[in-house]
Amino acid sequence: MTAAGSPAPAAPHTLRGHCAPPALAELIRDLYLEERSGTLVISRSGVEKQLILDRGMILAATSSLDDERLPAWLATRKLIMPDEAEALRRLDDRRVADTVARRGNIDPETLAGAVRELALQALTAVFRWPELDYHFVEGAPEPWPFTTNAVQSFEMIIRALRSMAGFDQVRDAVMRQDRAVRLAEDQYLPFDKLSLSSIEGYLLSRIDGRTRPRDILAQVPPAEEDAGGRFLFGLLILGLAHFHPPLGPGMLSCSHLVKGDEEKRRREEAELAEVRACYAVAKSGDLAALLGVQPGATKEQIRTAYEQKKERFDPGRFLRRVRTELKEELLIIEASLLEGYLALRGKALEAGMSDGRKQPLNMDELAVRKGLNKTRNQADEEERVRLAEVYLARARDYWKMGDVYSCVQYCEFARSHNDGVAAVHALLGLALARNPDHRWQKRAEAALIRATDIEPFNPSYWVGLGDFYRNLHLYGKARRQYEKALKVQPAHIAAQQALKELPSPRD
Repeated sequence: MTAAGSPAPAAPHTLRGHCAPPALAELIRDLYLEERSGTLVISRSGVEKQLILDRGMILAATSSLDDERLPAWLATRKLIMPDEAEALRRLDDRRVADTVARRGNIDPETLAGAVRELALQALTAVFRWPELDYHFVEGAPEPWPFTTNAVQSFEMIIRALRSMAGFDQVRDAVMRQDRAVRLAEDQYLPFDKLSLSSIEGYLLSRIDGRTRPRDILAQVPPAEEDAGGRFLFGLLILGLAHFHPPLGPGMLSCSHLVKGDEEKRRREEAELAEVRACYAVAKSGDLAALLGVQPGATKEQIRTAYEQKKERFDPGRFLRRVRTELKEELLIIEASLLEGYLALRGKALEAGMSDGRKQPLNMDELAVRKGLNKTRNQADEEERVRLAEVYLARARDYWKMGDVYSCVQYCEFARSHNDGVAAVHALLGLALARNPDHRWQKRAEAALIRATDIEPFNPSYWVGLGDFYRNLHLYGKARRQYEKALKVQPAHIAAQQALKELPSPRD
C-alpha cells in the first residue's frame, strides 16, 4: 500500500523493436544519457547477446554461443584450465566471474579486462548484423566483481563501430552535410584515455567547429576514409560531437539524418532538372516560351511573367549543389529572361502605338501612366546595367582561364546591355588583340579607344592603348598614349617604365 495521496510507482518503461546497427548505437547512447540500468537483449536468427548496463554504462556482455561464454573465453586465454572451464559451463557468466574472483587465481584487473574484451567481441558481432531485434529489461544488475566507467563504455562502442554494417547510407548522409562539426561542450570525455588509432586521433584534432565532415575526411589518405568516417559518425551519434548548426532539436537521430538527406537529395534532383529544362528553352531562343506568355500578351502580362520567372530562378532560391553545378546556366537564364522581357515588351509597345483606334484622352490617367512608365524605364535601365556587370564578371573569369573566345563573347553581351562601361571595352580590346587577324586588330583598337573616350581620366586605359600600339611596333602612337597617361597621373609607374623602354624617336 502506498501512502494516501502518493502516486503508485510507474511500471518500468519497456523498449522493444527491430533496427539496423546505426540505430543500435543511437539506442545505447540514449540508455547511457538516461542512466538506465538493465539488460539490453539483442537477437538475430536464433543467436542472442545481452549487454549488461549499469546506469547506462556497459558492465559486461553475455552470449548464447558457447565460444562466447565466459568459461570458454577464459580457457582460450589460458586464464583457467579446460577442466575448470567445463565445470563452470553450467553457471551463468556473472556467477562464473564471481567464482573465479573468489578463488583468487586470476588478478582482478586481468579478470575485468577479459570480461571487457568479451563484451567488445559480442558488441562488435551485433554491429556486424545487417538487422537485429532488441528489447530492454529494466532493473539493477546483480553485482559483478568489478565496475565500469564511461570511458570504457564509449571505447567499446567506438571500436565496435569500426566494422558496423549498413554504414554506406549513413556515411553518404553525413558527407553531404554542409554544416560544420564541433566537439560537444556539455559532455566531457577524456579522449587521451581512449585507445584511438592514429587516424582517429588526427581527425579529432581537425574538428574545430568550422570544418564540414567531407572537408575533415579529405585530410586523410583515401584508404583511411572509411575508418575515419565511422569514427566521425561514432562521435556524432554518441553526442561527443555535434553538427553546427544542429540538424534539429535534441540529440542526433539516424532516421532524421538519413531522411533529411534523402529529402535534400530529391529536392536537388528536382531543382537540377528544372534549371536544365529552363536553360534548354533559353538556348532555343523562344522568348515567349521562356517567359511563359502567349502571343499578343500585353506589356503588363509580360512584366508579371518576367518578375515571376526572375524570382523563381534567382540563384539564392536553390540548394548549394545546384548553384555550384549550374552556375553558368543560371546566369544565362537570368540574362535570357531580361532579354526576353525587353524584346517582348518592346513589341507590345510598338503594337500599341500602331493601333489606329482613338481613345478619349484622360489627363489624370496620362499623368499616372507617365509616372509609372518613368519608374519602369528606370527599373529596366537598372536591370540592363546589372546584367552588363554579370556578363563582365563572367568575361573576366574566362580571361583568367585563357579562354579568349568566350571572353570576347561575354564582353559583347555586356556591351549590348550597357555600352558606357570603360572596363568592358578595355577587356574586349585586350581579348581581340590576341588574334593576329587584321580585322580583329582593328576591332581591338576601336574598343581600346572607346575605353579612353568613356574614362579619359583613367591612366590605365591610355597605357592599355599604348601597349597595343607598341606590340604592333607603332612606337609614335604608343608614345603619345603613354604621355597622355602621364598628363592624367604624372607619377604613373607603368607609363614611365613603358616610355623608357620605347626606342628613341628618329631625328
